[in-house]
Amino acid sequence: MAQGPAYNTLAAPSDRSARRILVILFGTLLVLCAAVIAAAHWHEMKSQREEALDRLATIATGLADQIPARHASLLLEKYTSPGLIIKPTQDARYYVVHGQLRKAAARNGMECPLLLVTKDERGDLVIVATSEERPRFRASLDLDAPLSDLYETGGHAVVGDELNVLAPLADEQSAITTSAILARSPASAAMNAAYAALWRNIAIALVLFGLAALVLFRSVGRWVQQTEADKLALASRNLDITDSITYAAKIQRALVPPPQAYRELFTGAFVIDRPKDLVSGDFHWCHRLNDDACIVASGDATGHGLPGAMMAAIGCSLLNEIVPMNADKDPAELLNLLNTRVVTTLHQQGQKRGAGDGMDIALCRIDRRQREILFAGAFRPLYWLHEGQLSIINGDRKPVGGSHQDLDRKYTCHRLAYSAGDRIYLFSDGYVDQLGGPEHKRFMTTRLHQLIEANKHMPLDHQAELLEKAFLDWKGAEEQVDDVCMLGIAV
Repeated sequence: MAQGPAYNTLAAPSDRSARRILVILFGTLLVLCAAVIAAAHWHEMKSQREEALDRLATIATGLADQIPARHASLLLEKYTSPGLIIKPTQDARYYVVHGQLRKAAARNGMECPLLLVTKDERGDLVIVATSEERPRFRASLDLDAPLSDLYETGGHAVVGDELNVLAPLADEQSAITTSAILARSPASAAMNAAYAALWRNIAIALVLFGLAALVLFRSVGRWVQQTEADKLALASRNLDITDSITYAAKIQRALVPPPQAYRELFTGAFVIDRPKDLVSGDFHWCHRLNDDACIVASGDATGHGLPGAMMAAIGCSLLNEIVPMNADKDPAELLNLLNTRVVTTLHQQGQKRGAGDGMDIALCRIDRRQREILFAGAFRPLYWLHEGQLSIINGDRKPVGGSHQDLDRKYTCHRLAYSAGDRIYLFSDGYVDQLGGPEHKRFMTTRLHQLIEANKHMPLDHQAELLEKAFLDWKGAEEQVDDVCMLGIAV
């Protein structure tokens, strides 16, 4: 019952997200379609205007081929003043020209009259004949610059809201053009056809968008909502897993000693613990044997994350069990016992699968009465800073756990006589294996060796800050490749 409100709380954002996605998708399609329609309308307007100009050019050139240029000059010679021709039937030549213009205008449904124009004796452009019933003989005609430039060569021009075409008449006796046919048409006629196509395209687009909206809001909408629901379910499961791992991290932190435990045992100590994930496969451990002796360890379990953390928890639990019951044994014997318990606990005897499950570990017994350090390692070294000189004592190349080696493994115990002010360092391989730097390479033990030696006189807490800073600077923006655990102790 408690999950109902939570589900509703999650479902409402899902519905809003689905609607938002659909609105964005539909809006994007609408904008794209509007852009396509606008481009198509622009091309349609251009095409309609060109078709209208071609139509006018066909009419004008056809008439220019039919009407002799001599007719215009003869009419001007015969009738020397404007208005002398008052009706089409007054002169035979005018009657013939007028008839041709009138028939062409009627045949093509011309809105503007067709004109035969020529230049008079003063060089002014005048009307000779028109397709209209009322003659406008010798009426002045003022052409705008684009048209007047085309008078002798012919061509078309758009002046204001009017399409104009000039077609010179062929004059067999003179190479100079003296007369031309002027055909005109309102540009609005071509635009009306373009707008009719525009409204048709808009209507088609609206129908298509209606169908698209129906498909989107029904089919795609359900798919988006299902995807959102799946994402929410996955997020909920991921939250549960994260909560579980976070709780596992608390348990793991309870198994390993706090840094304060080392400061109570030694004059100085630091712990660097940087898991790759929430939980770590690396661990550190300590146990006081008596007032003069204690044991410390640093382990690196197989893997990282939750599997590594489980192995680390097994390692800490077994150390807590083995060491108090075998306080008189040296670290090498303790590692042998730990190996046997790991193999038997994980049922690795004779098993090939999971043969590598185990851990690398460095184990030290520090005896203040004897002023002695006893060290045994399984694939992990001990760094010993003795009287200002850093030495590396390597462990055996035998892991703890796994069935790929003999069950009864013998580890080497190193005995080191220490002096006041000596330091030891135990660490996992995550620090030196980190990729980074200018050439994307491993940090390497050589750099760690140099870093410790260069800061050997600093207090351990300051040295820990420098070690962490060097690690982070080397890593930079790179991903951390492994868990990191380092233990520094002033013995």
